[in-house]
Amino acid sequence: MDSFSSLVEEHRAKDGVADLFGVILFTDEHPNIKKVLRDDDYWLSLHELTGDRFCVFSVKPEKGSYEFPSFPKGTIGMMVQIWKEPSKNRKLIETFELKDTSNLPLLLLFTEVGGKHLKIELKLNDSSQDNAFNSLRDQLQFSRDSLAKVKEENVKNSEGLFAAVSMHNDHRNQWALLKKGVDIYAYIRALLP
Repeated sequence: MDSFSSLVEEHRAKDGVADLFGVILFTDEHPNIKKVLRDDDYWLSLHELTGDRFCVFSVKPEKGSYEFPSFPKGTIGMMVQIWKEPSKNRKLIETFELKDTSNLPLLLLFTEVGGKHLKIELKLNDSSQDNAFNSLRDQLQFSRDSLAKVKEENVKNSEGLFAAVSMHNDHRNQWALLKKGVDIYAYIRALLP
């Protein structure tokens, strides 16, 4: 994680690079995201999309697993699976204040303000290679478009960048929710005589 932090600091020092970064988090359990990121053509396409102003990295944490708890002999307990996080992921989880790595893959947009990381988690689809690329492209395009609305003199304003992208993401989620509500209403309306 220290090499990742130094890489972020190196890019943060460059002129014209926004003070908001992206990191794609995935494990070996997400082969389609892995294939997309390893393919040079996909990678170049994503790089062209983000441009030089928005830096995106990829990190592959250790894969965790769900396990059943063990109970001492003679005791009864609820057999609910518990997520076991590998100790190697502790620094990543603490840095970005993640609950755990069970919700991967995702694109994590982050910046640092006052020694604390502010983050937005954007879910990625790994059901097929095309879906993996399309979800990555859509989330990166959303991030790029949000940053494009920020004036050049404000690209180093971490707090302002985060607020702008966060607000844009909230509006996008609210529209999606509203659209679902309208679709449900139309469906119910069609059922009525």
